[in-house]
Amino acid sequence: MLSSNGLKWIAGVLCAAVLPTTAVAEPADEVVLKIDPSIQRSIGGISALDRDAVFAMCDPGTGFDKRIDSPDRMKFLLSELNVSFGRRLGPINGVVKWGPGVDEDPSRPGFADIAKLEQSLKPDQPGDLFRGLSGGRLDVVAHGNHNAYPEFMGQVTTDAAQEGHKAQYLPENIEAAAELAAVVFEQSYTDFDRPHYFEPVNEPHWSFYSDPHMANWHMKTMEAVKKRTPEVLVGGPCSSVAYFYKRNFGAFGGLKTFMEHTEGKMDFYSFHVYDYLRWENEEVTGRITGGLPIEGVLDLVQSHSYHTYGQEFPLVISEHGGYFLEGVVPEIAAKYLPPGEGFDHTMRVRSIASHVLVSAAIANTLSFLEHPHVVKKAVPFILLESMNWDPEYYSTAYVPYNFTDKNNWVESRNLDFYRFFRDLKGERLWIDGGDPDLQAVAFIEGSIIRVVVNNLSDEPHTLSLQLPGTEDHAIRRYGRNDDYTPSLKESSLSSLEGIQIAGREAVVIASVLGEEVEAQATINEVPFYAEDIQVVAEPGKPMRFGVEVDSPEKVVKATLRIGVTRPPTASPDIRVKINGREVDVPLEDSAGRYTNADEYASTKIISIDPGLLKAKNRVIVAFPDEQGGAIGTVVIRAGYKQ
Repeated sequence: MLSSNGLKWIAGVLCAAVLPTTAVAEPADEVVLKIDPSIQRSIGGISALDRDAVFAMCDPGTGFDKRIDSPDRMKFLLSELNVSFGRRLGPINGVVKWGPGVDEDPSRPGFADIAKLEQSLKPDQPGDLFRGLSGGRLDVVAHGNHNAYPEFMGQVTTDAAQEGHKAQYLPENIEAAAELAAVVFEQSYTDFDRPHYFEPVNEPHWSFYSDPHMANWHMKTMEAVKKRTPEVLVGGPCSSVAYFYKRNFGAFGGLKTFMEHTEGKMDFYSFHVYDYLRWENEEVTGRITGGLPIEGVLDLVQSHSYHTYGQEFPLVISEHGGYFLEGVVPEIAAKYLPPGEGFDHTMRVRSIASHVLVSAAIANTLSFLEHPHVVKKAVPFILLESMNWDPEYYSTAYVPYNFTDKNNWVESRNLDFYRFFRDLKGERLWIDGGDPDLQAVAFIEGSIIRVVVNNLSDEPHTLSLQLPGTEDHAIRRYGRNDDYTPSLKESSLSSLEGIQIAGREAVVIASVLGEEVEAQATINEVPFYAEDIQVVAEPGKPMRFGVEVDSPEKVVKATLRIGVTRPPTASPDIRVKINGREVDVPLEDSAGRYTNADEYASTKIISIDPGLLKAKNRVIVAFPDEQGGAIGTVVIRAGYKQ
């Protein structure tokens, strides 16, 4: 059934004047996307969009109706923007340091007094309006603070973890720590707000990864939590970074070691995905993982898990986004914004950082949507507010007026993420055609088809959609103004041909079918992984991979995916043969964005003729020069008609 929000948007923009785009350069050759409304696309057997998995706010949900203290604002967020809940920080720390406290059991030294604790824990009861708007159980990831457990449980640390402004330690008595966590998850929540996922520690120090103690603690916690609340899944290590392509994919070693120490038995594995940006020579640069690089990272993790542990591992990304290094935003504002003062001017300056965060979150989300069979939860790092600890924190949805008035909350431009995606829902459609710089997904809901396209490059592109049987088109654009502030506009479209998409612009195009179309077929896309990973190139020698594909004669669509990293001065081109046939590998315009001082990293996603496939496929990858580099893994995605 068509949503009321979808109807309102279509009706509203069809009455509006066409608004200008931010494109200023000549667009590249036209990109044509062909979409048949009757052919659905599933990935790993999943075609329906799960909004709770990817469009959540970094908020635990518990007590939300009381904290927001505004039924209208709650309805706006949960009904109009369709925001869900995604992340809780400090479930144990909140009890130990800010809640009822945890005493040592005099009869069990090193353990908590569980009987006393159970009597003191009181779960929050949601109001009827909040419960109704949320639609059942909240789907939240909880991760623990550093140093959250009582000192009487002991401390384990490393020399490296003692350095810096705050030393880190893990609980020594892992049986006691696991028991405490299990009680907290059982007694502190109702079935409505109990977190679905638990990472025992948020972004642990890198030196803990090689210590089996951290893995043993996670395993013991999973065992204890399952006894009391089997619906809570426990995983980790909640790595602070996802640039596993660094050092010729050697940076994957930390997560791989944690998998080894936990024997691949955690309920899920996890890491955070961020872009780290600076401003140099009036260009945004830095280490960018969102978009094409994260595609290869996700493939690498699954190639390893499948061939080492016999399964694809569920993944949880409890934070993702992007931000400028300190001092960059004021520098850009001083150059591009007129001088000003006061709260309104400050909010405009802050919006420069909002564009970086939202743009990165859009790119990440569209990548996660390409992996629905393994990415179970991905939460953009956008908090509701941060009044209690830093009213001016960069990643909040709301700030108090003048950063002091809690009775007057002001929207930040971080809410643009939810405005942009607010009505995306339904079943995924198959798209033919494309361009390596354009992320593209299409979903059908009733008689409306929505196509999301995100330009990963700084170059403008011209887009045409071949979408038979549709009429009444509208477009929503998210981009960047010349002064580096964000732009979000909606307008009608007279045609689906010759649509201009500016550099780093994302669009949602909605088209209404003349009548509802039933699905005639589904193409289910199945990934097949090469066994070899982290293959470092030797001078003058090609790299060889074997990929086995089931029933190749039944494959109707096929894509070859190759994660690559090279030195920053090397060519970003690669040469590829599959079963002796050379295939064309388009070079992305965004290659420069994915090149930093240390490396170039990307994923080559190549549509190939299904007729090339065999049961056992030989893929040969070569670099055009001898500057080195590595291939993370090779994946063939085979589409079978159902």
